[in-house]
Amino acid sequence: MILSKSCQYGVRALLYIGMKTEKSGKTELNEIAEDLNIPKPYLAKIMQQLVKRGLARSTKGPNGGFYMTPKEKSKTLLNVIEAVDGLEYFASCGLGMEYCDSKKPCPLHGEMTKIRENIMKTFGKYSIEKIGVKVKKGEFSITRN
Repeated sequence: MILSKSCQYGVRALLYIGMKTEKSGKTELNEIAEDLNIPKPYLAKIMQQLVKRGLARSTKGPNGGFYMTPKEKSKTLLNVIEAVDGLEYFASCGLGMEYCDSKKPCPLHGEMTKIRENIMKTFGKYSIEKIGVKVKKGEFSITRN
């Protein structure tokens, strides 16, 4: 699996918030957790991290919740991955060797480099907004039911 569970939840939560922001403004943590079937305490930590990294916004109080502006919606999946998991996966050796680079490559170095570059390019191509539009059209789903 390329993305951690935290990152998967973060991506899904941001897509959900991005779509909800257009309709109703702010979205409460309870609603996100319930609709996406994500444990609330776990999601709270992820969302705190995403807000801190500038991928969503939040306000406290009776009318509080999470929301996104066009700036946050323009962020790509690669931005989310970087915020939650970091990009080390895209630089590490495919065989787990401590030292692996173009000067002293492992047997899979060349192929793994191409694969990782392709994956990074794909994640960098899709913004939260772009995917959200496809989810709204029913082309994609962010729920597991």
